[in-house]
Amino acid sequence: MKAYWVKQLWVLIFLVLLTVVANFNMLQSFLTIETTGLKQLALFLVISIILFACNQLLYNYAKKEPQFMQHSIWSKMFIILPIWLMISFVIFITLFFMTPLGDIMSQYAWSMFIVIYYFLFFMNLLVLSIVHKFIDSPAKIEKKLLITWASSTLIVAIILFMLPSL
Repeated sequence: MKAYWVKQLWVLIFLVLLTVVANFNMLQSFLTIETTGLKQLALFLVISIILFACNQLLYNYAKKEPQFMQHSIWSKMFIILPIWLMISFVIFITLFFMTPLGDIMSQYAWSMFIVIYYFLFFMNLLVLSIVHKFIDSPAKIEKKLLITWASSTLIVAIILFMLPSL
């Protein structure tokens, strides 16, 4: 039990440190990248690392709770999560334009990373629910999480590298 919390805490500390470094880079700009391709590659690597950390949190939980993903709601999760993400997105956009959230995010840039982590985690959970639906149910969680991480990373790569050129 104690090892579980230590592992989870290390992953969260890593995410906080990543946020601090990214926030410092936004304010001080110690790493300037001029070409668009390198910026996209750096962003892709950072998002891939964040997705890996999200999967690590889920893996640690799955090792603690062997019944993880055995509940019947997981068969419907691929329907529930897109609705949850859409509602979250609408709430975020509404708050951004109707409240001083935009000012808060520009003043405290690190808060933007919390929102990014939130949406990346739930996007990753959506991919995991789709993988769970279509991959053999008794498959090991490690296999499902690896497929989830690869799929989520591929989705991010397509968005970053393919869509801007269209």
